[in-house]
Amino acid sequence: MGSFFFILRCFFFFNLVFAAAGKTWNRRDMVEMAGYGEQKLSSVIITGSLLCDTPRSRAISGVSVGVKCHTGYKRRSKWIKAVTNELGEFEIDLPSQLHAIPDLENTCVIKPIHVPELYRCHCHHNSTNMHKPIKLVSSTNGFRVYTSGKIRLQGHSSKS
Repeated sequence: MGSFFFILRCFFFFNLVFAAAGKTWNRRDMVEMAGYGEQKLSSVIITGSLLCDTPRSRAISGVSVGVKCHTGYKRRSKWIKAVTNELGEFEIDLPSQLHAIPDLENTCVIKPIHVPELYRCHCHHNSTNMHKPIKLVSSTNGFRVYTSGKIRLQGHSSKS
């Protein structure tokens, strides 16, 4: 947010200074002069899937999944959340302020946060104990992909 105001101040300053010379600056010119770009320099994506581990394992859709990373001594990021799709898969685009954390594999964990009522009678989880590490699977041109693999929630048998 601070960078936006910096660009805005520069915009007005340069427009005032150069108005006498007949030159006006547009937003693109100001962004370029301030050293900010419109394109992301890097992307970090975390993927995975959630299954109910029963005799007939099945994907669980609509589950809130979150990632949290250590950002310093006794500090962690906020939960960055996603929801599983109909195949039980999720994808989290890590915010850019977390891209530079060294060794993401040892500082970030994935965790199911909320399981919909529909699946609670078949599958349960103890969210306080279930943390899954991530693993780097691809890194190309500033684009990194990590995965948590399959997260299996403990299933109940349907016998009464």
